[in-house]
Amino acid sequence: MPAYYADSQLKIWCTTDPPGVRLAGQVDLTNQAALAALLLASDSHPGPAPAPAPDLTVDLSEVTFLNFSALHVLVTYASMMDRGRRLVLCTRKPVVAEMLGACGWDRIELPLTLLELIPDD
Repeated sequence: MPAYYADSQLKIWCTTDPPGVRLAGQVDLTNQAALAALLLASDSHPGPAPAPAPDLTVDLSEVTFLNFSALHVLVTYASMMDRGRRLVLCTRKPVVAEMLGACGWDRIELPLTLLELIPDD
C-alpha cells in the first residue's frame, strides 16, 4: 500500500484494522503538520457518512524519533476528540510514556491510551 505521506524522514500510512495511521521514521517540526492534517482529515467526511470509529490508533512502533512538539500534536488531537472516542498510541519504546510524564500529559483527563508493545528480540 502506498504511503499517504512520505518525505526523506517520515512515512505515514492509513490503516483500517485497526482504524488509524502507522508511522515510520522521524517525526519532528519539519513533518508534524502532515501528521496533524491526516488526523484532522480522519474525522472529516463530506456529506452523510458513517460515524468515525470510537478509537483511532496511531502505530508508533516504527518511529525512530518523536519530538515533544509532535507528541503535542497527538495530545491536542486527543483533547479534541468527541466524547466516547479515544486515541490509542502503540509503541515499542518506553520513551513515549516518559515524554508524556515529563510534560504532565499523563496527569490530565484525556481520551488517550498508551499501549507499549513487547519489543521484538
